[in-house]
Amino acid sequence: MLPLDDPRWASYQGGYRTTYDASKVLRGLLEGEPTKAAWQELWEELHHQGDVGAASYASVPWLIEMVRRSPLADWNPLALICTIELARPKNPDIPDELREGYFKALLSIPYVLAEKPCHVWDDLFTQVAAASLALARGHRAFAEIYLEFSFAEGKKWLTEYFDVEESQLGLQGL
Repeated sequence: MLPLDDPRWASYQGGYRTTYDASKVLRGLLEGEPTKAAWQELWEELHHQGDVGAASYASVPWLIEMVRRSPLADWNPLALICTIELARPKNPDIPDELREGYFKALLSIPYVLAEKPCHVWDDLFTQVAAASLALARGHRAFAEIYLEFSFAEGKKWLTEYFDVEESQLGLQGL
């Protein structure tokens, strides 16, 4: 994991193929209250129309750290990780100095999610958690399906095509 005070952050490119130092926003999110503006900046700068760069890859371990530290089930870090990883094959390679931390972070997703202190996940967090679990275990197609299918679409699909009763789709008995 690249330390947030490492000067290389200033030289990495984001989704716009221009340099973007994500360390400042990441540090702010880790040390303070997550803001909509901070998440919007990361979403805009780390991924743009399918493009990601070294700044995106360097951010992934820190996004996992946010999931680990946060008492809340925030969908943003997991969804951004999925977006970056799904875009990776069509983008520049991960720089050597980031490779190990990036892949360790992806592999840690199931363990980090298993330790989440919140008991109930909302639909959106569950959706991106399922996608990130699929990615962590090498199932890219499932990850894309989980990200594309909303709960409402999945429910409609199950009830129409598999004759599953709506009552069978909830958290009954928990």
